[in-house]
Amino acid sequence: MYWKRLDRNLKVRLVGEGLFNICYWMYFPFIALYFSMTLGSEVAGAFMMLPPLVSMIGNLASGNLADHFGRRPILIGGAAIQTVMFVFFACSFSPWLDYAAFIGIALGSALYRAPSLAMVADVVPEEERRDVFALFATTNNMGAVVGPVMGAFLFFQFRQILLWTTASVLLLYLLCLILFVNETKPTSTHEKQVSVIAGVKHACVAYGHILGDRVFARFIIAGVFSVMTIMQLDLYLAYYIVTEIPDQRFLFFELGSMLLTGETILGWMLALNGLLFVMLVFPLANWTKRWKERDLFVFSCLLSGIGMFALGFVSTIWSLLLLTVVFTVGELLRAPISDSFVSRYAPMESRAMYIGASNLQYTVGRMLAPLTILFATWVAPLGIFFFMLVCSLASAALYTNLFRMISQNKEKHERGS
Repeated sequence: MYWKRLDRNLKVRLVGEGLFNICYWMYFPFIALYFSMTLGSEVAGAFMMLPPLVSMIGNLASGNLADHFGRRPILIGGAAIQTVMFVFFACSFSPWLDYAAFIGIALGSALYRAPSLAMVADVVPEEERRDVFALFATTNNMGAVVGPVMGAFLFFQFRQILLWTTASVLLLYLLCLILFVNETKPTSTHEKQVSVIAGVKHACVAYGHILGDRVFARFIIAGVFSVMTIMQLDLYLAYYIVTEIPDQRFLFFELGSMLLTGETILGWMLALNGLLFVMLVFPLANWTKRWKERDLFVFSCLLSGIGMFALGFVSTIWSLLLLTVVFTVGELLRAPISDSFVSRYAPMESRAMYIGASNLQYTVGRMLAPLTILFATWVAPLGIFFFMLVCSLASAALYTNLFRMISQNKEKHERGS
């Protein structure tokens, strides 16, 4: 998908989200450490469990609001909330106000996500959506690669400047959304005004219907198992590499060697993971566009699960980096097709609500993923890696089953017509 062919809405968002994500990733990886230092590790650990819940509520609310009021006002609202919260963060004189601002940022981000994905589906033909979703994933992950490197210095030394810069970038992006982004909601019918209580009841009924869809429910559950495996790079895998992998010499052919600690090895694996995301997510989406969605989902699960499981049997840097490539490619294959599947499967008039509901797989997956750290106190590493493999296989089986159900439903519909 070439730049000139993109809708203006998407061009504005690609530039704005790209710049913001660089700033965002300068602070986000260090926020847990910051709260541990200011509030205490136990308090911070408990409080860091709240943002996923806020995100879940925000995602569900944004889907309903975006289908009722349109994509543009909810996008603007989400960006405005984040802008204000970053200003509060920059002006803060208390870690408690910092935490309140952090929760507000999580809410604004959650409100922004569903209409942003729905807008892509609104303006991009179905056959090109994988490429466009991959393009957005590439842009977002460029920030995840560049941001932490700069943030490691800026967040602790010049935090106020960093936060003011982020707020300024968001403000400029907010103005661009207001001035240059048009509404893309496909339904032309005029929505009647309803009370807040009636709106909440309608949303509950609608989401009950969506989650009662047997095919879509399997998609969310399969996604939860998949996300639980993918998230381990920042959780159990980080713990395992630092505590279990021995220090070793890294020999780079005949040019010399250096001593690598567990922390250094983990840093290299994280850097390789981020670099692969930036370099390969768009090419892989383009190379596999002729693949069936079912095959991509299943292959993604197998690569992620086998790559993680095999980590329990190796300890050398080259083996660890090779397996990092394996499970990262599995993650890369899944990234664009998940959003593409939802945008195709969802009815056009409730597309944003389906996208909001689909985000439950990420929220629930992130909430359950730390169980591996809990299990680590009494389960051997190989048992934890086997658990990751089982999660991936369960995800692959559920994806296979849901596509079989889609095929059967299609056959029944064709016979009925």
